[in-house]
Amino acid sequence: MQTQFSSHTLAEIFRDIYQSEKSGVLHLSRKDCEKRIYFDRGMILFAESDAPEQDLGPRLVNEGKISSGALAEARRNVSESKDLAQVLVNRGLIGKDTLSHTVTYLIEKVVRSVFKWDGGTAWFGEGHLLQEIFESDVVSTFGVILKGISGMSGFSQIRDAMKAQDSALQVTTPMVVPLERLALTPSHGFLLSRIDGNLTIGEILSTLPPAEEEQACRFLYGLLVMGALKFDPPVCDGPFSIGMFIREHEDHAAREIEQEKFVQEEYKRILECSSPMDVLQVGNDATREQVERSYIHAKEQFKRDRLLSRVRDNRKSELSIIENRLVEAFLALVQHRQHEAQRAASDAAAEADVGAVNAEDMLVRVEMDKTKTKMAIEASSKQADQHFTKARKAKREGDFHNAIQYCKLAISYNQENARFYYLLAECQGMNPASRWQRLAERNYIQATELNPWEPDYWVTLGRFYKKRGLALRARKQFEKALEIAPSHETAQEELAGLK
Repeated sequence: MQTQFSSHTLAEIFRDIYQSEKSGVLHLSRKDCEKRIYFDRGMILFAESDAPEQDLGPRLVNEGKISSGALAEARRNVSESKDLAQVLVNRGLIGKDTLSHTVTYLIEKVVRSVFKWDGGTAWFGEGHLLQEIFESDVVSTFGVILKGISGMSGFSQIRDAMKAQDSALQVTTPMVVPLERLALTPSHGFLLSRIDGNLTIGEILSTLPPAEEEQACRFLYGLLVMGALKFDPPVCDGPFSIGMFIREHEDHAAREIEQEKFVQEEYKRILECSSPMDVLQVGNDATREQVERSYIHAKEQFKRDRLLSRVRDNRKSELSIIENRLVEAFLALVQHRQHEAQRAASDAAAEADVGAVNAEDMLVRVEMDKTKTKMAIEASSKQADQHFTKARKAKREGDFHNAIQYCKLAISYNQENARFYYLLAECQGMNPASRWQRLAERNYIQATELNPWEPDYWVTLGRFYKKRGLALRARKQFEKALEIAPSHETAQEELAGLK
């Protein structure tokens, strides 16, 4: 059955014959040129073509191993060129060892030449080759295919896809070929030593000089396509398919371009905004709930798991500014809404004072106001706790940036909870910059003011000062903790350590 092949898929034809252990002849042709590669149980046995330099008989004559007359005499007794070698050896015209060097040369010459084709037609004729002259070998088969790939055409697209792959590279177990028996260059040996299941192709290639990168990438591709290496996690189901691999890369690249464009456009839009309403794209009369929904929707678009890693790395500064502007806009708007609500409540209370109402109406109205106020407080407290829970989760995962944002949101709903300021201070204190250290100190102090009966708050503030070399301030905090809880072991140890 005939099939069309390209320079990208030719290696997979060799791989499929090898893995299925087929015996027969692979015919590769384009225009008026045909080359034939003979396989024995999947291993390359012999190769030839109609070109004089790739035909066994003329090649032996050119090398001076037999005379043209002996060649002509031997050919009278063969119907197929593959049988020529057997006749020459049987007649004593050439030794088997001498012949094997020319056969090895022809195999390499033919395989290298077909890999330089852009494409052509292939068909495989199965059948056992009853030859005693040629010997098949796994290592030599792998070696000649790798040499063909080292000079294959159209490799740039494969190289770009391989370097962009995020999956790590590892050796397939059990090994399909003893890699240590391959004829390796020093750089190839170094490459194999770096393949440990943790590094990507891009990371491995980055350790080589630029001049060696191209051939190293071809070598890794050859081992991948032949099944000696694999990606972890896998990039496709079944045997490695370069067509699927390249399509995945192109789709990935298209998503990267689309996401980068979106980030750039949103970054430009936010920089041009003149008000918090413009940033969150809400109207002047938007309620707090509407503001929060808009903020969450905007923030969701820039979550880490929604953006590709290369986009996050390339647009790190823009993403940071976008996130900060979104948080700033949200906090500005919710604080503004709080002030408006407080002012409205004050105005309503004033009107109620001057209004003519009887005692029974006043009792009802006060009761209704209490109910509404209680409901509003409970709703705010619930929202604050939800944001605080998210902040603690982000802190446990090491995502201090988002933990800080959630703490700020929790505080915007409830400004009287010491836990919120304490967690905010812990996250801010992770940044060694002086600005963040000042913010952390301020929020630690706020936590102790809101809840002065929590000894751990004083101990943490003391440790904060101790770390910065402020021993006198640290001592006061530890002493304060011991005033509240005289048996507090940590406070006792820290105070003793200052003496």
